[in-house]
Order: sequence, then C-alpha cells, then structure tokens
Amino acid sequence: MHDLSDILNSCFEHLYKIENVKYADEIPNIRKDYYAEQWKVITDIDVNGQVKEIELYFGFRKSFPYTLPDVYFPSKTFGYLPHIESVGGKLCLMPDGASYPIDNPYEIIRYCLKQSKELIGQGIKNENVSDFSAEINSYWRRKYDGEPKTSDYWLIYENFPVETCVLRALRYNQNILGAKKPKTITRALLLPKDDEESNIERYLKYHHKAMETEVLFVKSVTVPDKAPYSLTLQKLLECASSTEDHKAIKSFINTGHGGIIVFQLSETSMGGIYIDKVNTKKKGFRNNKLTACDLLLRFEKKNQLLERQYGSLYSSRRIAMRTAGIEMPKQSFIITGLGSIGSNLTYFLSGWNNANFTLIDEETLQPENIGRHLLGFHYIYQSKVDAIADYLYSVRPERDVKTYNDTFQSVVTNDNESVNTHTALFLCTGDVMTEKFVVDALCEERIKLPTFILWLEPFGIAGHLVYINPEQMPENFNLYNNEERMLYKYNLLEPTEYLAYADRFIKRDAGCNGEYSLYSGNDVTLLLSALYPYINQLIQQPQQSKCYRWVGNIDIAIEKNIKLTVDPALINLGEVQELNL
Repeated sequence: MHDLSDILNSCFEHLYKIENVKYADEIPNIRKDYYAEQWKVITDIDVNGQVKEIELYFGFRKSFPYTLPDVYFPSKTFGYLPHIESVGGKLCLMPDGASYPIDNPYEIIRYCLKQSKELIGQGIKNENVSDFSAEINSYWRRKYDGEPKTSDYWLIYENFPVETCVLRALRYNQNILGAKKPKTITRALLLPKDDEESNIERYLKYHHKAMETEVLFVKSVTVPDKAPYSLTLQKLLECASSTEDHKAIKSFINTGHGGIIVFQLSETSMGGIYIDKVNTKKKGFRNNKLTACDLLLRFEKKNQLLERQYGSLYSSRRIAMRTAGIEMPKQSFIITGLGSIGSNLTYFLSGWNNANFTLIDEETLQPENIGRHLLGFHYIYQSKVDAIADYLYSVRPERDVKTYNDTFQSVVTNDNESVNTHTALFLCTGDVMTEKFVVDALCEERIKLPTFILWLEPFGIAGHLVYINPEQMPENFNLYNNEERMLYKYNLLEPTEYLAYADRFIKRDAGCNGEYSLYSGNDVTLLLSALYPYINQLIQQPQQSKCYRWVGNIDIAIEKNIKLTVDPALINLGEVQELNL
C-alpha cells in the first residue's frame, strides 16, 4: 500500500519552490472530511497580455495518484466558465475513464495545475464558449446563483414535436432504491396529445397509476450561448423567436394561472420552466383585471427566477443508436414454455433492440421454480406469461408483448395465422408431446416459421438445440431413436439409462404434475451462453435444418456411473457439436 503522506509531502516541497502553495483547512463549499489533504495555490494567468491572480484549491483523495486531484476555482469574478461547475467551482480536467502514468505523482499535480490555468484562461477570453452549446445537457442541469434547483425528472417519448403544441404529461411516482426510509419521487413522460394509447402509456397507468396533465411545448425557443441559464418569464419570451409562440406562452400561463413550458435543448434533451400557481388578486386592482402574465412581467415577480426543468428523449431509435449503433432488423419471437430455459432465453433475446414477443405458457411460477428461473420471489404464484411480460415491460415498456395463458397446441389450433407472422418460434417446454405436435405441424405446413427446440438432459449432462428451417427440411426426418419412448436420437445419456433408471433423473414434488429434472440454474446459463451465438446467427441467416449438442456435466455422469452414448474421453466440457438433423 502506498504511503500517501510521504508522496504528498514530497510533491508539496517540489511545488513550493515554483508556486505560492500552502496547506488549506478546507475548500469553500466542500465537505471538510471529503479529502485526505487540501492545498491552496495562488498563481497567475495571462489574459490578453494582462497578468491575473487566481486562487485554486487542490483536494487529494486517499487513492491519489490512482485518482487525479480535484481542482476547484470557486471565484465568480469572471462569471460562469465552461468546464467549471457552477457550485463549488470544480474543474473538469480529464474525460471519465482516461488513463495516465502514476510513476511521477508530482508531474500529475503539475499537469493538473497547467490544465486548470489553460481552461480558466480560455474561458475568460471566450475561446471555448462554444462548449456551452456542445455540452448543453451538462450546463443546463447545473444550479446558478439565486435560482431554485433544476428538476430533471422528465422524459419525452419518441420524437420532439415539429411545431408548438400542447402535450400530455403522464406523472407517476418512482420508488427510490437504497433509501434508508421508503421514498418516492415524481417522474413524468410527455406524449402527443391526440395519439392512441401506447404500450408505454398503458404500462405507466397500470403499474404506476400515472395521472395526466398538460404541458406546452414551444418550438422556437433557443437558449443563450453561455451560462447562466436561469430564467424569468421575460427571459423565456426573449428566447422565443416567434410572435405566435409568445401568444401561445401567455395564453397557456393565463389559462392555467401557471404551468409547465418545455422546449428542445439538443437532439436528445429538453429544457423548460415551471410556474407555480399565480394568485391574480392584487390590492389596488378591481374586478380581477390582472392576468398571471401581468403579475410575472410587470410587478415584483418579474425578476423571480423560475424553476428550470430538464428531460431526455426516450425513443427506440435513440436506444438502438446507443447500443448497436443501428436499429436492428425488426424481430418477432414466440417463446412457448417459460420455465427455466424459456425464461432465461427471453433475457438473451431481449438484447435485440427491435424485438417483440409472444409468450405462451399455462403455468404459474411456484416457490420451487425460482432456483433456476429468470424471475424470483416477487413473482411467486403469478402467471408465468404475465410475469415475464412484466419483466420485459419493466426494461422497455414501449415494446409489444402478447401473452397466452394456454398450451401451445391450443394457440396454434385457434390462431394459426397469427403464429406464422413471427420471425421464429422457440419451444422450451421440455415436453415431448408438444415437440411432436410442432414437428408434425411443420411437416404439414401448419407452422411455417423457423423453429428452435431447446432442452437440458438430467444433471445438465448435455443440452440440445434442434433448429428446423421449414424452407429447407429433409424429407421424413425423425428426432427419435425410440419411437415408443420418443427418446431423442442425440441424447448423451444412453437410452437404457432412461428406460431402466428413470427415478435417478426425474424427481416428483407434491402433486401428480410435479415431475422435474435435476439440473442447476448455472447449467441453464452455461447452456444458453454456449448456444445463443448459433441462435443469433440462424435468426439473421437461416440455414439448413440441423442439431447442436452442448456437452455439460460429464464429470457427474462418470461419478454416478451413468452410461453415455459417447466415450467421455472424446468430449470436453462446454464444447458444442453440430449434428445432422
């Protein structure tokens, strides 16, 4: 462990020779116990040929030199400057995640001092003023002297309007995780006023009991080129270039005696103001002749700084661009069987940034299921399809998720056309009769979409993926080597093991339908991690029908003296073998 005291003492002695540096008891407006040591540096900068004296504060954390010292310039003599926080004056010296050599701590301090002086000098000379606009999301959210704190709980859905209009705001409460006491905060999502109810709207109303109100979006507002960004109503009107928008703003405020007005800040963010309800009664004025705008523009409230608002664009396209860099081709997946494999497969498939889901299962999640299921305690005794749908909505509430609390056979029988509109079918029931139904339906062309059948053998000894492309199916293909018992032809366990020692592999819980195979949640993760690359490729580029076998816990088979169809010495844990259908 490095000795911070020795390192800083040595650095201080070196810097003392060339700069006016002293130890500081505290940094203005910063908690005293935040740093292991603080310095005050009085130094000079050149501004257009004139020497200006400035005071900087260095705060060293215990992890120095593995973390840079924080440098503060608390003076407001030169106004608000780029890359300097409005409260406290902390400088942004290096991008997050940047790396630097640590073998010479003194040179790190010299670099921070030099960089600080350059940033302050550039700011005073307006050489980097364009950084305010380029990084407006950061500067808009800061608090400037004398104004209320900015509220940053807004989202605007899909797109910014192309003209001034009234939007619907769905206000809902969000629980704050990690709080010592239960705590909630109000959030809001902005939606077009006349659009049909969307999935995300239904989700917020159902899960969060969202309440609806109205907000005015103003198209022509352009914020100033530099901080501070504090606003009065008059300043907001000056930022709006359209006379019609001035009228819209005043009409909206007068009608509601206040309200929220928003506008676009950047491609992905919005700003705004909140005006609390204005009492229009004022001594000396009869018959309530005054409007809310009169009071905000003419009298003592005209200099009142309003609470600014901040929000971010929430859209499928934006999320796609921040992940894959493109909006992936639209996919529509059917998953039937939402037990251990089907539920966890949902997690993998939801990585597609443009996927919809149809979920089919008639069972509920039981306490004993959660050891290897995607979901846990919160969803016990809930319908599996509804529980997985809730999970998918909680991640991306705008996506389409259709549920059938039913058997796959029933869904195909009653709604065959809908089934065939999907991209792919994933069969994860572990039920041989459902698998046979699907195979027969593919052969009879009642099912016409690529089909993936997945399951694990007992103890996770092997896992299987059967891929059937209805456009490239071999004639008279068969998945079984024992038609009577319908044992899969590529099982790693010997058929005699299944026939003679079934009790070793299948356990029974309470109830006549309580059979289950023995394997762990970790086995499910290993299986899907190994097979998903093949699934992903086949979704994008359909190929000839084929099978894959994942080699799992063969050490358990050896330990329990379970016979295998392949010599264990010829296979390796985790390998995936491609086999002919």
